[in-house]
Amino acid sequence: MTDILGARGGWWHNYVCPTHGTELLPADGETCPCPHGCRLQGEPYISAWTVLDHQGKARAARLAARRYHAGRQDADRDEATRIIRGFARVHRDLAGEWSEQAEPWMLRGRLFAQALTEAIWAVQLADAIVTLGPDAPMSTDVVDLVEGLLATVGAAREILVVDRGEPGSNYTAWLDAAGGMLNRALEVLGRPADVGTWVARTFEHLELAVAADGWEWEGSTYYHLFVLRAYLLNLRGTRPTDLPTAAVARLAAMVAVLSSLATGDGTLPMLHDGPYDRDGVHLEVLEIVALAGGLWRGTGLDRVAEHARRRLAGRYDGLEDMLGSWFDGDPLPALTADRASVHFADAGYLVLRDPTDSIQAVVDAGPHGGSHGHLDKLALYLYGADGAWQPAPGVPPYGSALRRGHYARTLAHPTVRVDDADQNESSAVVTAWEVSGDRTRAAAQTDTAIDGVRLRREVILAGGCLVDVMRVETRDGAARDVTLALRPAVALTVWAADGGWRSRWAADTGAEPDEPVASGSSEPAVLHGLHAATVPADLVLGPGRGPSDDPSRLVHVADWSAHGADVTFVSVYSAGDAPDTLTIDQTDGQLTVEVGAADGTRTTYEVMR
Repeated sequence: MTDILGARGGWWHNYVCPTHGTELLPADGETCPCPHGCRLQGEPYISAWTVLDHQGKARAARLAARRYHAGRQDADRDEATRIIRGFARVHRDLAGEWSEQAEPWMLRGRLFAQALTEAIWAVQLADAIVTLGPDAPMSTDVVDLVEGLLATVGAAREILVVDRGEPGSNYTAWLDAAGGMLNRALEVLGRPADVGTWVARTFEHLELAVAADGWEWEGSTYYHLFVLRAYLLNLRGTRPTDLPTAAVARLAAMVAVLSSLATGDGTLPMLHDGPYDRDGVHLEVLEIVALAGGLWRGTGLDRVAEHARRRLAGRYDGLEDMLGSWFDGDPLPALTADRASVHFADAGYLVLRDPTDSIQAVVDAGPHGGSHGHLDKLALYLYGADGAWQPAPGVPPYGSALRRGHYARTLAHPTVRVDDADQNESSAVVTAWEVSGDRTRAAAQTDTAIDGVRLRREVILAGGCLVDVMRVETRDGAARDVTLALRPAVALTVWAADGGWRSRWAADTGAEPDEPVASGSSEPAVLHGLHAATVPADLVLGPGRGPSDDPSRLVHVADWSAHGADVTFVSVYSAGDAPDTLTIDQTDGQLTVEVGAADGTRTTYEVMR
């Protein structure tokens, strides 16, 4: 028996512990527990939980409908129908006026504070109704529910697109998906419907909100997923060969972003706003993979889906495995999946990847990204074949003060601060991008991230070795306090040696740092680093926050600081054998970096030309 809460929902992002910054666990009656032992009551937690509970019940209806579609068991049909009818009664009784819980900036809903979350919920209910088909006994309340939700979606879209002039908003994509799915539900319920208008709006949004390199305009991994999912959902029942060529090409580019961005183990770096590691996002990823797999014969997203399944483990209910009939007709030819290094010219991301997937670097050299952007220009994120060493940290639910108070700030990212201040909202310019064989060289600079300062970062990946050079110059020649941050997600050990520093980055397995790993072990690889600067500097290790899935978890972070007008920080990283020596020479404007291996070989890199 699935009981439906007879209450209006608030904003789900408020379902977060104010003490620890972690998303709360499922409510226990009137109590909302935190993973760290807090037990919260009252608002805004209860109304936030109501949204999550309603979404979970809508998913349960969708799952039961899919089981009925596959096995024709009356119990599954009855369960899905009971949930839908229950929601119809709640909507009839409670969703009369626009929400009074909405904040001024929100696009208000009627049953929820946000019309956006109401649209997401509506898509699930509409899909359940369409999947059950005309054989399921639906009441007039259900017709009223669908028509009422469609009225909410239509009115919210008018406010957003016409009154506010924001047709490219990610909200628009979901309002369009809800409009299309609700009209499909009306068809099943024997009422007049207009699916075509809402599908056409999805094609219009594709052209408006997705750049030529395939990225959704905000440059956030999560909102890229979010919008792509809405697009695919609103194509339910369409024939792949009938879709507009331009729309298919843009959708294919969006999928290619994911396959090209994913790390060796299938992790999607969570650039800018988005949950770092959340079950709900893993489910969304599985849905995208399933739907895209019906549009093309191959998508290159297998490793991404496998990672999501590993993270969900036994918490996965199998719904997305039952979406194989989303499209009408045979899929299009398989997409070509390219695992080479890639420069996303519009989003400004530089992805450097070793051919063996032993190390992957991502440099943020693009636009700020609107309200979901972070103050992290020229940040360097590092990933391995089976884990993240220095990842983009994501953000906790938006109701947490730590979203803006820490995770969106420069302080949380592996980039430069000057005088310990945050960067400005800014962009960068890519000044070099060279890929030849197993060698990738990337360089970018910005004059606007920090007033009066030029930042230049050059990264070279070759032979499993990553050379990172960050140069900071003041425009007026005055010395300032300059700090380059190291922000690990794993145990970081740093020690001074040979005029510089060595570092070791490794998952905390309980073993001693130099303890050998047994043959056949699946322990994550260790990242080794050598670090030196062109002026006197200090590399200071101290406590800091790790990624945003648990902001209360302290890790060792490091701040590499110097006082000067022209400071260059040089690091060399290897996921295999530790590099043995690092020598830097700066002569006549040319910086030369020489890296020595344990076997005595030396490799020279010329940078900052």
